[in-house]
Amino acid sequence: MIKTIVPQSPILQKYIECFYVFNKTTPERFKYLAFPHYHTSIAFFKGAVLHRHDFEVAVEGSHDTGVHLELLGKYMNPVLVQYEGRLQEVSIVFKPMGLNRFIREPYFAIAPNFSQPYINAHWELFGTKMFQAADPLVALEDFLLADLEENQAFLAMEHSLPLLENNELNYTVTEIAGLLGYSLKTFQRHFTKYMGCSPVDYRRIVRFRNAMASKLNSKELKSLTALSYEHHYFDQSYFIKEFKRLTSHNPKIFFKEVSLVDGEKIVWEIL
Repeated sequence: MIKTIVPQSPILQKYIECFYVFNKTTPERFKYLAFPHYHTSIAFFKGAVLHRHDFEVAVEGSHDTGVHLELLGKYMNPVLVQYEGRLQEVSIVFKPMGLNRFIREPYFAIAPNFSQPYINAHWELFGTKMFQAADPLVALEDFLLADLEENQAFLAMEHSLPLLENNELNYTVTEIAGLLGYSLKTFQRHFTKYMGCSPVDYRRIVRFRNAMASKLNSKELKSLTALSYEHHYFDQSYFIKEFKRLTSHNPKIFFKEVSLVDGEKIVWEIL
């Protein structure tokens, strides 16, 4: 169904988690729930039309052979995604702030919603060429390497990520802003501009994804109490409340329902 591929280029591996490819030449119907993530993605679709509404995306096969680009924004609720029909998709899954090296606009300026079209003639023209290429992923890597640009504007915000992720040091957002030489308001504004969410929400997402990965990838059975302490939640009650906010599930139900798709790169609840 979905195949994930790590970029061949060591340079791209710094900024991109993986590509994933979906290609159905026969009619297909399936749906899944996606959960908040610190990664983001741009998806190239061929032969598809998309509809969005209240944290739902419907992807339908279409006779139109044009290319559509969809850009994910940050979201704090599960998103229902439904596929139906014949279509092709190639998605780029970027690491935190990785996308900013390949676009010329601040991320939040073009992705204020959970999902939206990415209107960019340069990328759209490439998308048409990519689907015609003998090896679309080789063409995609060449395109991305040509578009890669180091932008000093967001590097300080990138330096804040390990500080926000470090549960042992447990810096406050105010302390992180000070360490980087910003006032709290200025730091929050710049972080949201390039990350697409507030520093507080980023920390919540990271903690949630780390707890989820720890549970799903562990060979030993971990209790909710152990998970809550391991990932520095205040207590088990707060851990449960956070999972309900981010997944709409009690964590016990959540871990029963979710699935690892094509290894460990994607975690969805297949419906």
